[in-house]
Amino acid sequence: MHTVTASRFALLMIAAVAAVGAIDAAIASTWDLVVLFAVISIAAVGIVVHGVSRRRAVAVRADLARWLAVRASDGGERVDDVVDRAIAAYRAGISVEAGREASG
Repeated sequence: MHTVTASRFALLMIAAVAAVGAIDAAIASTWDLVVLFAVISIAAVGIVVHGVSRRRAVAVRADLARWLAVRASDGGERVDDVVDRAIAAYRAGISVEAGREASG
């Protein structure tokens, strides 16, 4: 099982167990536990929903990941934005090289 899929599955299991705990606590009229379990369940589901992305995950070497994190931190921006720009610049460079080779 892929790491992301395994993490989502684990979070959904946590949400399910917390929901069962909330129901059991409600039956026992232990309202502080109902709130606690409900918050855990909602948080776990929220993390799963927030983690669903339209982008495909791409494995990046550790040294590049560190460079991306430092670059994003220095610029006060998200790592995703730095990645987008880096890939766009790389793609533009490939297009320029392909044009030079085609023209002779």
